Amino acid sequence: MKKLRICMVTTFYPPYHAGGCGIHVYQLSNLLAQEGHRVEVIHCIDSFYIKQREKRGGEFPHHKNVLVHSVKSGLGKLSPATNYLFGYPLFTAGKLRKILNRGFDVIHYHNISLLGGPYVLNLGNGIKLFTLHTYWLFCPTHYLWKFKREVCRKKECLACQLSYGLPPQLWRYTNLRDKMLVKADSLIVPSQFMRGKQMEEGIKVRTDCIPYFVFTHEVSNNDYWEEKLGKYKPFFLFVARIELYKGAQVAVRAFKRKKGKPRLLIVGSGSSMDSVRVLAGSDRRIVFLGHVLRDELSWLYKNAMALVVPSVWPEMGNQAVLDAMSLGTPVVAAENGCLSELVGENEAGVLYRSEDELVAAWDAMEDANLRNKYSAKARAAYEEHYTPQKFLDKYYQLVEQFL
Repeated sequence: MKKLRICMVTTFYPPYHAGGCGIHVYQLSNLLAQEGHRVEVIHCIDSFYIKQREKRGGEFPHHKNVLVHSVKSGLGKLSPATNYLFGYPLFTAGKLRKILNRGFDVIHYHNISLLGGPYVLNLGNGIKLFTLHTYWLFCPTHYLWKFKREVCRKKECLACQLSYGLPPQLWRYTNLRDKMLVKADSLIVPSQFMRGKQMEEGIKVRTDCIPYFVFTHEVSNNDYWEEKLGKYKPFFLFVARIELYKGAQVAVRAFKRKKGKPRLLIVGSGSSMDSVRVLAGSDRRIVFLGHVLRDELSWLYKNAMALVVPSVWPEMGNQAVLDAMSLGTPVVAAENGCLSELVGENEAGVLYRSEDELVAAWDAMEDANLRNKYSAKARAAYEEHYTPQKFLDKYYQLVEQFL
């Protein structure tokens, strides 16, 4: 592969990020830079402060081949608000166009919802790739989580947006989405499940499946974390936003029925934190750790009996599952969305359909022989499908088709 000039276009980017999408773009940008490519990143600071009050903690160093453009309109939240409504970067189009016209071989779009909406796909020239990290193309709230309480099975988009306190997106009542999607050479999805959802929605643009990757992060100061966290052993681990659709309440409710010594450690924060704490009550086996940094999280993954993923919505890609698998940690997951693909097809753990089955799965993981079997399968699946090199191989194959 010749050395390329690549531009990543994304609304959120560390430390101005809220979830896994921004981390993926950060890791991919630096991975490509290490390969000798020149990578530039465009992201929107104004948009971040609509979602969050403070930057994420932790350090996010960049390879020397990465250049980051932090776009600000000077109008604060007004700019992303108009992007949201009209699907056009009304106040930042000039800045974006100036950067994207610098002559890139590849322009790789990610979450562009508040950066400028669908129209951003029209800016710049080069091979255009568009990774879909959410259901944004056909769901204004991104997550198919209807009225903040249930999986969307019958669309009521206007009423649903109002339940979120959001005005209707005017561009969704035009042909702007489909008109702009033809500008993309490929839509990249992280799972076959997501590819199927695109087809269900009648999106006919070329779609390629390239699963997410994660780095294996071995703990550098194991003795320190062992002294600090070893008191919690044995434990199961939950790592996700504390939102209803991620299912922390399901995990807590089921765990209170489980007997025995293991604890449930909950990593994350979110709008449902208070209600989940109330649900946990006085059960001292359930421990809330909040947001933790990389070394601590890696120790938790490595030492957990299993990662629990009780999502009640259809996950389209889950990096926490891959993090666990990279360290040989089995997964106990709800049988929905891409979890059936990541966990079930890879035999990397146990899928469940009810809280009774979830409790039974936890009990089963206390059998060391069974856990070791799933652990070996999890690690093998990671090596076969989800390493950085596996991602690069598929990424280069895709780019070379258009070169």
